[in-house]
Amino acid sequence: MRSLVVLALVLGACDQPEIATAPSAQSADAKPAVDAEPAANGVSPALLVGRWGDNGDCTKDIVFNGDGTFRSHTGGVGTWSLDNDVMTMSGAGGAFQVRVQILNGQQLLIQNPDGSFGTSQRC
Repeated sequence: MRSLVVLALVLGACDQPEIATAPSAQSADAKPAVDAEPAANGVSPALLVGRWGDNGDCTKDIVFNGDGTFRSHTGGVGTWSLDNDVMTMSGAGGAFQVRVQILNGQQLLIQNPDGSFGTSQRC
């Protein structure tokens, strides 16, 4: 079962400084991640900003920043964006997309491309 933290570890495995800073990853007229409207299922970039863990474990976390960057507990970095309910995470290891659904203000249901599901909770 894949989840947000596992994906961040894979994507950010080989740190590249140019990924760590949002200005180089966004065009001059791009809006910060937190300005987007919520998807029909209630997920918005603003809701995703913060620290998240998987399956009840906050010791191995990922932090989504409002500027569209993320950092995992291992120091892996990358960028993230949300288009409706599709979250795209990009880093040195490539890009990956998952569908996210808010279960409540503190939990997300993550659907992977292979159809499997995982959960992440706010830490």
